[in-house]
Amino acid sequence: MPVQVYWLDEPWVTAIDLSGMVTTDDMRDVIRACLPKLKSHPVYFLIDMMAVTGVDNKVFELSSLSEWIYHPNGRWFVYVKPHRLFSAVMKMRQRGNYKSFDTREEAVMFLQGATQTERQRAKLF
Repeated sequence: MPVQVYWLDEPWVTAIDLSGMVTTDDMRDVIRACLPKLKSHPVYFLIDMMAVTGVDNKVFELSSLSEWIYHPNGRWFVYVKPHRLFSAVMKMRQRGNYKSFDTREEAVMFLQGATQTERQRAKLF
């Protein structure tokens, strides 16, 4: 399953494109790429799941998943067409920083607005 992790709007928004069956190895790769980005700066995540066909249940057992989604510098986790199982579990686990959209365009627009406050706050320093 191809996984792509890249800056959509450096250093504010990281995009993650997933397709096919999401395995624990895939999620480990995503988390390994995302955690270093959170060390010194707030980051918003756009997780595009439009091409996902399934999610391995063991993904939710990864301790590193909690480390990623509960990191103090993690802001919104915005999903595009999240897989049903993934959506149900993550909505419960993410406690307020979960949002989903039907299109990537809607998700990007939301993130542009959400990062605006952070950007202005950063200009003060």
